[in-house]
Amino acid sequence: MNDGIIQRIAARLSLGLSVAFFALLAVLHVLEPEFNSGHLISEYQLGDYGFLMSLAFCLLGASALLVALSLGPCLHTRGGRIGWWGLLVIGAAFFISGIFPPVQTPVIGYLHGISALVVILGSPIAFTFIDRSLARSEPQLLLSHGCDGRHFWPGAVSGCFLLLLLSSVSLAK
Repeated sequence: MNDGIIQRIAARLSLGLSVAFFALLAVLHVLEPEFNSGHLISEYQLGDYGFLMSLAFCLLGASALLVALSLGPCLHTRGGRIGWWGLLVIGAAFFISGIFPPVQTPVIGYLHGISALVVILGSPIAFTFIDRSLARSEPQLLLSHGCDGRHFWPGAVSGCFLLLLLSSVSLAK
């Protein structure tokens, strides 16, 4: 299969998984209204439908990994490669958040908390590196066929940053 096709499929699948995350979060707002205000979204994992929040975090982790897969060949600067590694770490942190709920046991609770901090603090940094790398290489993207969608990628990365920022704000409440 052509790398361009794999990148497009990964980008579309990532978008679909992000939408599924927000759909699951909306369903949890309806199913467990006791966690709606004044609570972190991670606390949905402690309720009766906690497996849905765990699934939602894993979907968001897979989405971040697929964004890294689709953007990898387009990132040519050192900052872009740093941002790419940051996306991998963020994806792994979302998986860890999905696997380990925010309980009071020492190891499991700390793993969840550390992974949440990695996502909240690392997302702006990683997406800034990626956005700058894509902005610098945009003229090259116009001429190449490997990464078409010249105006899509910077907007998509900024959109992913906005989605993660909104979910981080939800985590902080």
